[in-house]
Amino acid sequence: MRIPAAIEYVLRQLEAGGYEAYLVGGCVRDHLRGQAPSDFDVTTSALPDETERVFAGDRVIETGLKHGTVTVLRDGMPVEITTYRTEGAYSDGRHPDSVAFTRSLAEDLCRRDFTVNAIAMDVHGGIVDLYGGREDLAAGCLRAVGDPVTRFNEDALRILRAFRFAAKLGFAIEPTTLAAAIALAPRLRMVSRERICAELTKLVCAPHAAEALTQMADGGVFDSLFDAPQINRRALAYLSTLPARADIRLAALFYGDARAEMHIASLKPSGAFLRRAAGILHAAAPALDAPSLRRFVYANGADVARDAALVLAGEQAALAAMPMQLDDLLARENCFAIGDLRVNGDDARAAGFAGAAIGRALEDVLFAVFDGKIDNSRPAETEFLLSLGTKAVDRESKV
Repeated sequence: MRIPAAIEYVLRQLEAGGYEAYLVGGCVRDHLRGQAPSDFDVTTSALPDETERVFAGDRVIETGLKHGTVTVLRDGMPVEITTYRTEGAYSDGRHPDSVAFTRSLAEDLCRRDFTVNAIAMDVHGGIVDLYGGREDLAAGCLRAVGDPVTRFNEDALRILRAFRFAAKLGFAIEPTTLAAAIALAPRLRMVSRERICAELTKLVCAPHAAEALTQMADGGVFDSLFDAPQINRRALAYLSTLPARADIRLAALFYGDARAEMHIASLKPSGAFLRRAAGILHAAAPALDAPSLRRFVYANGADVARDAALVLAGEQAALAAMPMQLDDLLARENCFAIGDLRVNGDDARAAGFAGAAIGRALEDVLFAVFDGKIDNSRPAETEFLLSLGTKAVDRESKV
């Protein structure tokens, strides 16, 4: 493994101080799968105060002493170091009631979620694998460490993490682990929506999301995440064709459910995230002629229109060509909103319009451009505005 210099420094300093020090978790898992790790977790037999003494010459931040974590800043890189620990009961199904430090790596590893995440490696490349994690990696199997019921009762979020890791790694969830995850899924109601959102948005964007989401739907897991959801199983077939963005993929997953926007809002995402998803959900399918597509962009905005086109193409075979046609239209033309016209409110006032009628008149001009009745040029649009004003005057005189 190519260990960053700051991480290697930390590992070697701890060893030089007479303590054990290992990389553990996802970085070791990814390394053994032949992938470059992105995050590095360091665990050690040193107690927090001992760790601070080892790095007395460095800047140390007491990140989470209660849980045994201190952070060393080395070459501008923060390196979190956590003491081996054991955990007490999880009364709330989310957090341990107590944490106790230990000098035993084995005791630390046995509390971890899945065997593939319970492999440790020292700075010399030595591996400690007490639960068959390497065998499960080779077999593409996601298995809980020890008894899965115990692991999921400790922290219910691990249920969702099982599906997320399966979606990320393309692994099959070991049958006993899967059965426990499905049986204990109602415990997910104990988990904060923010934590659910973080896991679910990663899950739906993972390379093998459709398979994991299908298992969740089959097992009724979504019923523990949302209030009477209707999962759009059709979307599972085309999910991988959508951009790897959670807003569009969640919109597709709930497409057709009258409460879809409410389900997504319950996750407490950002306002921009919710607006984008809602825009996709509420975009009405257009005909595929150019005037209709122009109106579609006007009604939804170019970005949402592109996303909605991808979902609609997956939902309706008759709209399969819509994304390509829309992209072609957006590339060729530049008039999709009132602000793109060559005339403006002053021109509408000069033509005799006032108040709210100005906006309606400009929209009429825009639709005339959409329908090919006039060009997007100032002379043509000015003449059209004047004709609209004349007609309006005629109508008022008849009244």
